[in-house]
Amino acid sequence: MNRLQKWISLASIILLFVSTLGISSAKASCYAIRNPLAPVLKEVILDADGNLSAYVRVEPEYLEHMELVFMDKRGREQWRIPVNTVAKQRAETVTATDLQGQEIQVKVKTGEIRISNEELNELSEDAKVYLEVRNYEIKEKKTSGEYFIDPIISEEACGKFTLQSEEESIYFTKSKESVFPGYVKISEGSIQIVINLTTEYEKAKFTLVVLNENGQVVKRIPVQTKNPTLSSKSLSLPAGTYTVQLEMANGGSKTYSESVKWVISAPKVEFSIPSGAQFPGNVSINSNGTIKVTLKVSSSYQVYEYYLVVVDAWGNEVRRVSIDPSNVNQIISNLNLTTGGYTLYIEVIDPASQEYAQSLSAFYTVNTSGQIIVFIDGELQNYSKPPVKINSRVLVPMRAVFEAFGAKVDWDEATQSVTATRGNDVIKLTIGSKTAYKNGQPITMDVPAILYNNETTMVPIRFVSEALGAKVSWDGYSNSVVISN
Repeated sequence: MNRLQKWISLASIILLFVSTLGISSAKASCYAIRNPLAPVLKEVILDADGNLSAYVRVEPEYLEHMELVFMDKRGREQWRIPVNTVAKQRAETVTATDLQGQEIQVKVKTGEIRISNEELNELSEDAKVYLEVRNYEIKEKKTSGEYFIDPIISEEACGKFTLQSEEESIYFTKSKESVFPGYVKISEGSIQIVINLTTEYEKAKFTLVVLNENGQVVKRIPVQTKNPTLSSKSLSLPAGTYTVQLEMANGGSKTYSESVKWVISAPKVEFSIPSGAQFPGNVSINSNGTIKVTLKVSSSYQVYEYYLVVVDAWGNEVRRVSIDPSNVNQIISNLNLTTGGYTLYIEVIDPASQEYAQSLSAFYTVNTSGQIIVFIDGELQNYSKPPVKINSRVLVPMRAVFEAFGAKVDWDEATQSVTATRGNDVIKLTIGSKTAYKNGQPITMDVPAILYNNETTMVPIRFVSEALGAKVSWDGYSNSVVISN
C-alpha cells in the first residue's frame, strides 16, 4: 500500500468514527483560529415614555439567542428579557487578534434594539444591564426527554460559547422637588460638608461652588465624600462675603443644595502686603511646564517668609516650596506631582504676627499617563475610552462630556445623530458630518463626530465646549485640554 492509499484509508476511518458519533463532518473538522468577540452594548437610553433603546454589536452566529440581563444596584440579577429583533442591521468588520497574536478582520452585525415600556414594567428605579448572547440552542429529544446542545459553528471560532457585554447603567430622571442629599455648614473659618451618600447617589459627583457678591463663580472644588472639610486659607480667597453651595451631577442633570453665606474677615492687624491683584508678584506656567515665580518686593519686605504653595483639586496643600525674596524671577520644576490639576499661588507670612497675604492663583496641569487628559473647571475627567487626536483636534466620548456640562443627551440610531440640550441651547451632531447645529443654525467643524472602533461615539471637545459657552485651552507640555465652564 503506497502513502496516498494509507492517507485515504485513515481519512475513511475518521469519517466512519465521526458518523458513528452522530457529528457532521463540517462540525468535526472545525478548527478555531481565534477567540469569539464579546458583544457590545452602548447608548442605552430610556425615553420619556419608558421605552428602552440601545446600540448592539455581535457576531452573526449569536443573533438568534440574545438576552438583556437586568441587575439591581448591588449587581444581583433581577430578570431577563429576550431580544428577538435587531433593527437597522449593518454588516461591518472589526479588527481582532487571532490565537497566534496576529491582527485579523472579523465580520460583525450592528444595529438597534428596542424594548417597550410594557416589557419593562418591573423597572422602577436605576439599574444596570448587560447583553448576553450564545451561539447554541438547547433542544429536547422527543424520544428520551433528554436535552442536547446544537452549536452554530463559525468559520473561525468553534465551540459552544455564552458571552456578555460590559455593564451599562439606566438612570431614571429625578424629580426637581426631590430633597438634596446634603448641606454645607460654615464653622470657625472652615467649610463643613455633609453628604448622605445612599445607593441612589453612588455615582453622583459633588462639587463645592463658591460665588462672590456679584453672583460670579470664583471657585469650583470637587468634594471628597470621605473627608469633606475645607479651610478658607487653602481656598486662597480674599476678605469678603461669599455664597457657598453644593452641586450634584447625577445621570446627566445637575441640582444644588441650599446656599449659605460665608464672610471672610480682613485681618485685625493690617498686613503691609495686600492679597489678590495688588500682591507684588505672580505665578505663571512656561510652555515647557516649568513654573515661573515673579516677585517685586522692597528690601524692607524681605524679612518675611515667602512660599510657592501647591494645592490639589480637593483643596489639600501638597507642596510648600520656600522662595528667596531677593531673587526677582525664579524657575521651579520637578515637584514630583501625580497626574491631576493643581492650584499654585505665592504666600508671604510675617513670622512675628503670623499674618499672611496671597497672590492670584494659576492652574497647573500634570500628566504622567502618556495619554491626552481633560479638565473641566479644574476637575480631571475620567472617560471609558481615552481621548483621541484626529487632525490636531481632540475627540472624547459623547455622553460623558455632555453630561459633565449638565446637558441631556438623546441618540437617534436612524440618523446616527446626537442631540444635547442644556437650558435654551440645543446642539446636534451627526456621525461623519462636519456640519453641526446650534439652536438650528449650521456650524462647520474642523472634524466630524465619529464612531470610534465601531463602538464609541466620539465628539470634538473644543466645539462642544465652546458651543455650550465654555472657554477651551490646550496645555502642550502636559497634553491636556483645559475647559472653564
